[in-house]
This record gives sequence, structure tokens and C-alpha cells, in this order.
Amino acid sequence: MRPDMRAVLSEEGRALWAWLGAMLLTALFVPAGGLGLAAAAGLFALFALPARTLAAHLRAPALTTILAGITLAWFTVSYAWSPNRDPEEVLKLALLTPLFIMVPVAAARLSGSGQKLARAAFIAALAFILCVMAVEALTGGDMSRSYKLAVEGYDDGRTDLAIRVNTVLSRGATPAIMLAGVAIILLWMQPSRGARSLAVGAGLITIAIALDFGAQANAIALGTALAAAALAWRWPAGTLRLLLTGLAVFILAGPLVFLALLALISPETSAAMPMSWEWRLEIWRFALEKIGEAPLAGHGIGAARVLDGSMELRGYEIDLLPLHAHNASLTLWLETGLVGAALCSATLIALARALPSEDTLTRPVIMMIVFAVTVWAVNVVLSYGIWQEWHHGALALAIAAAFVARNRPHP
Repeated sequence: MRPDMRAVLSEEGRALWAWLGAMLLTALFVPAGGLGLAAAAGLFALFALPARTLAAHLRAPALTTILAGITLAWFTVSYAWSPNRDPEEVLKLALLTPLFIMVPVAAARLSGSGQKLARAAFIAALAFILCVMAVEALTGGDMSRSYKLAVEGYDDGRTDLAIRVNTVLSRGATPAIMLAGVAIILLWMQPSRGARSLAVGAGLITIAIALDFGAQANAIALGTALAAAALAWRWPAGTLRLLLTGLAVFILAGPLVFLALLALISPETSAAMPMSWEWRLEIWRFALEKIGEAPLAGHGIGAARVLDGSMELRGYEIDLLPLHAHNASLTLWLETGLVGAALCSATLIALARALPSEDTLTRPVIMMIVFAVTVWAVNVVLSYGIWQEWHHGALALAIAAAFVARNRPHP
């Protein structure tokens, strides 16, 4: 019996096949460090593009869509006055961001048997990811180390080999934690004892990988996300609105927050911190100085990659702006100024106000989204660069997985 091609090529049919492919890529890319997740999310959006849904929305765009478009346009235009003339970062942001936004929209089209298959593929991908990451944690990253020696040509005697391995694995742990939170909530909501046992096992592995690989930000992100998800269980819609509004306020008030923080930390206190954290303090201090030089429009997107500054810290020469400010708010202010920060904050507040009712976003789905967004937010506040497309793709896939996981009967 030949398949009905109209069903296969429908929005829901394309979303299903694209999701199965995306989950295969995700299972491979996350343990490898997660950098390929931008491609996985982008390809899913391209193949599953819900053209009719998109066209209907764009005929009468919501305020959130309009503000998001203006914000993205400002970020892109800021390249005109950036000292960084490499267009790679701005092109990725301008071209990939609309695709990432479409990822949850396309996934939300799934229903009935197609949604069940998509859900099974997600659980299988997450199980593979956690098993590989657990092995890496138990063996000290043997697989990643072997890959760097055999494929990337690293010398076994390199003093920074362990650091390089941990960098890859800690980066991969971030999307693994985001996706695991969604899967654990899904499994725990099932009536069977076996599913709940799997949820407990997945939770234990998630805690282990969050605490391993030398990245404190993942552990902080997991703890914060668990607290946020618990609040979402009690106050679902209110917690998600509060999270988005809190992010908006933090982005807009970031320079004031960090000025106050740095004023409160004494030299003795910073000297007692681990060097990585004292280094962060110096990065933030330098970023604030650069923000003061161009507070309205910023230095332009990508500027942090070329603005120079160094100092000696504990006998080592350190870069005061290593690619980005290691904080989302400060990077936004430094590169896009007050205008960029205000537009981004306004978009988040508009999104918080426009959230649908709990009939559309049920309590478990909101808990999943809150968990994923919190893990992402903590990491871009403490660790990753705000423009890095791989974690944008990871967040898009995690939110999409929450829609795949929701209970929705076939119309």
C-alpha cells in the first residue's frame, strides 16, 4: 500500500519526518559538544516550515512579532559601526534566528500518532545522550580525549588536553540538561511505575553531568531550573511570565546591577575566589568601562571579539574581554547599547503578556519550558556568549520538545 503523499507533505507530515531527523542529529551532536545543534534546529525548521500558519500570522502580526523584528533589525544594523568587520556572527544571527523561532511553532503542529512517534524519538535520543554523557563522566572523558588524539591530531602530552576535553563535555552538558528536564517531567507524568523509574534514573545522570566536567555554571543552572520548575508546578502561567519579565528587567538594568555587585565585593573577597570567578569580575569591570564609552548605540555587534584589554592576575596575563563579556546583559549593552537592551526587554515583556491560557500551555508544558529557559538563561548570564547560535538552537529544540510532549488529541 503506497503512502498518501498529501499526508506526508502536509505541515504535520513534514514536521514529523523533520523531527525524526532532528532527533537523530541531536543525539549525535550533544555528546560531541553541541555546536551542531544550530544546524539540527535550522534544518528542522526549513523542512517543517508551517507556511500556512506563518502566512496567516504575518498578515496580522502580533506586537511580540513586530518588536522581535525591530530588535533583530537593530542588532543587525549595529554591524555598520562595529570595529569587527567579520560578518559571520551577524549573518548567523540574522538568518538563523527566524528559523529558531519557527522550531517550536512547527513542532506544535504534531498530534495523534505522529506526535506519539515524535515523543518516542525524543525519549530515545535523550536516553542515548545521557548514556554517552554518563560514560564520559565515569571515564574522565575517554571518548572525547580519544577523538582529539586520533582525529584532531592532538598530542597526548599537551598540558591543556584535559581542559579542552572538559570544555567540549561541559558545553554538551548544557543542552543535555535542558532536554533531560523536559524528558524527566514527561516520564514522571506517565501513570506507569516503569516510566517514573526511568525519570529517576535520568535525573540522577543529569545531576552527575551537571556537577562534572569542571563547569560550575551547569550546576548552578540545574539548581536554579529545579527551583523555577517547582514554582511553575504551583503557579504555572505566573512563573513563566515572571521568568520572562525578570529576564527583561535584568537585561535593561544589567550595568547598574553589576556596578553595585562590583562595589560590594572587596579585593580580599575576590582574591579568595577561584581564579575563574575573579577573572569574571575583571571581565565585567572592563565591559562596564566599554559600555560607558558608547552607552546609547553600543560598539556594534561582534565588537567584544576585537576590543583589546589585558592585565596580570595571580601571575598570569589575562584577556579582559575574551570574545564576549561572559554575561548576556553586559554583552547586549556593550555591543548594541541602551537601544538594543531596551528593545530586547520590550520584546520579552510583550511575550510575557501574550502567553496563551493554560488550556493551550498546560502545567507540565509550562514546567518544561520554564526549566529549559532557566538553564539557558543562567548559562548566558554566567558563561556563554549571547550570540552563540548553538545554544539558540538548543533552546529552540528544548521548547519544541515540550510541545511534542504535551497531551493533545488528534483533531
